[in-house]
Amino acid sequence: MLIFATVAALALSAGWQMSYAELLPYGAPGFAVFALCALPMGILADRWGRDRVMVVFFVGIGLASIVTGFAQTPLQMGAGLLLIGIFGSIYHQVGLAIVTARWKKTGIRMAVNGVWRNLGVASAALVTGFMIDLAGWRAAFFVAGVVSILFALPYLRVACEVQSLPPQGGAAAAKPANYGPLWKVILCVYMTATPGSIVFPSTTARCPRYLRSGW
Repeated sequence: MLIFATVAALALSAGWQMSYAELLPYGAPGFAVFALCALPMGILADRWGRDRVMVVFFVGIGLASIVTGFAQTPLQMGAGLLLIGIFGSIYHQVGLAIVTARWKKTGIRMAVNGVWRNLGVASAALVTGFMIDLAGWRAAFFVAGVVSILFALPYLRVACEVQSLPPQGGAAAAKPANYGPLWKVILCVYMTATPGSIVFPSTTARCPRYLRSGW
């Protein structure tokens, strides 16, 4: 999802004769559905199976990235980013549920997941910039898409092996905690998530601009 900001700053603004500010709104729908589709994706995972939905994530976001790489107009780019956002919405609620639902010592597992997730965010602009210099902005979407699709089969194989293991405890085996009325939980999540939701997109969208301006 963060490929677009770098591509817009380093390539599209010149290639499509549009300013960086004019291009950024085309990425907004992708971030919107990234949030809005979280609930239906979580419901789908509970009913159809988390591992199956994660395979859909790898294949779906990979194909969406490849399709986005063929964009010829800003509207086509926005449509591609919309697809990326839809499939990207699977990651957090389904992936984190898998990490916490089965295993003991979920703290270290969450930490490992967080390290690699944040390394992906941190390196997105640099890797995309490298791909632009090496083969053009379309290659950034193509390579990311192909790599994502290639992860689907190994993930499914590992998931099948894990299913054959005896449960080791975890969130599913623990006694549910009582956090009080649901509205309080929703309010707390909203108050903590809103600042991060403002800071994260604004900074990640601005950082690629620094690559072009040299700070």
